[in-house]
Amino acid sequence: MAGVATLASHASAARPETRADAPAEIAAHGIGKRFGDRTILAGVSFSVRRGETVALIGANGAGKSTLLRCLLRLVEPDEGDALLLGVRTGTLGKRAMRRLRARVGFVFQKHNLVPRLSVLTNVLHGALGRAGFAALHAATAPAPLRREALDCLDRVGLAALARQRADTLSGGQSQRVAIARALMQRPSALLADEPVASLDPAAGEEVMALFSALAREDGLTLLFTTHSMAHAAGHADRVIGLRAGRIALEERATPALAPALERFFA
Repeated sequence: MAGVATLASHASAARPETRADAPAEIAAHGIGKRFGDRTILAGVSFSVRRGETVALIGANGAGKSTLLRCLLRLVEPDEGDALLLGVRTGTLGKRAMRRLRARVGFVFQKHNLVPRLSVLTNVLHGALGRAGFAALHAATAPAPLRREALDCLDRVGLAALARQRADTLSGGQSQRVAIARALMQRPSALLADEPVASLDPAAGEEVMALFSALAREDGLTLLFTTHSMAHAAGHADRVIGLRAGRIALEERATPALAPALERFFA
């Protein structure tokens, strides 16, 4: 890619590449976004292949979170178009876009759990898009839905806390529940906006390792933003760097790449 920095000389291969012939699952095609006189994104284009894990890095204000929201059309881009699960989203109506979003798990920096509800009920909410009111509360959910929610909790190591209120959890536990809720959507892809930024380093590494491992186990496409170069280099297949609303770096990730990525912020 012209004008994009390369850091290959600083890293060695650490994992097999995603198949080169895998189709694009997520893509941006010339996405631009302005808020007033301020340009946030300027002609951003990239693609993420099916089953690939990609880290999106950049300083505060580089446009990372806005880009994720433009991909989902939670924020409408001013220019360009996006591909989501192989579907061009620019011409979709609101109902069709909602159906498409329901197939994408989105994990936010803030856990967005309902504090006074149980852990199990919060996970069940991941199925609201496909099960409707049946997934509203653990007390009224059908047994198959409850079992599925418990299975999702078991995958993040929290099945024993299913009946506990969400507001009694630690930050790391809360983010694990948010991941279980995303899995409950039966997603084809996962998008995560700084999913461990609110956690201490040890808990953040533990949750990020779990998150990326679950995505790989299920063959899910994963696009996540992060300020941790260790997470970008250690858990992604590829790293994309944004600077001033443009792609300024694109590199295959290896654990040895982290020091070079730090220089991207210099």
